Amino acid sequence: MIRYTLGAVCALLICAVTILAAEYKGKVKSVDADKNTITVTIDDKDKTFKVAEKDLKVTAGKTDVPDGLKGKLFAKNPEVTLVTTGEGDKEVVTEIRLKGGKKKDK
Repeated sequence: MIRYTLGAVCALLICAVTILAAEYKGKVKSVDADKNTITVTIDDKDKTFKVAEKDLKVTAGKTDVPDGLKGKLFAKNPEVTLVTTGEGDKEVVTEIRLKGGKKKDK
């Protein structure tokens, strides 16, 4: 009986974390590395997101971008996918995936 209860609690926690995560696709309008914000145009509307200060992951294709929000790739206003956690005022971007990236020669 205890095993079933623990299993149900674990399943509920996994579902709750999944529900709180969201993905947004759009084009970068501006980045403010000092304020840790990114503004993205989604369906012709601008939305500004808070960005995680420590645990932010930024990738271009399969390559990690070491400079985070200070990377030069944001100057070109690329298309991005933002992964967030939390809801409402507590929603924070934890991952930014830039479309494309460097192609490796074979």
